[in-house]
Amino acid sequence: MDGSEDGERRVDAETLRYLAGLFGQRREIAGTSLFPKNRQETLVVELDTAYYPEAIDSVRLEIRLYTNGEFHCSYLETYLGEQRQCRWDRHDQNHSSVDHFHPLPDASTANAEDRTFPTDVTAHLETVVLPWVDERLGIIWEESDNP
Repeated sequence: MDGSEDGERRVDAETLRYLAGLFGQRREIAGTSLFPKNRQETLVVELDTAYYPEAIDSVRLEIRLYTNGEFHCSYLETYLGEQRQCRWDRHDQNHSSVDHFHPLPDASTANAEDRTFPTDVTAHLETVVLPWVDERLGIIWEESDNP
């Protein structure tokens, strides 16, 4: 993922297919959808809500990846009927560094935090996103035990 030869931003379909296969092998994943009609540049990863308290209706990751090295990885949960989201991004913009995180509950640009992510998106998912999802699961269980 060192960028496309012409510098143009194109969907990295090959890597997204590879990631779909990896996620599809994990037991905590209910399913994957590559380039669904309503998210044509995206790999959607549905997490199995059997691992979550009853208050959680759905949890998913949405991953967009480009040949120029840019990406967006969103975490979306529906908790007690309310959607919460956060997002890890790598792209040029004016609100923060190229690598940045938009925190829960609404992934707002105003609250974006500068970060430094691994260059390889697979490493980013393994060392940043998935550990965060595991930690979030623990927080949700703690909140459900202490309303």
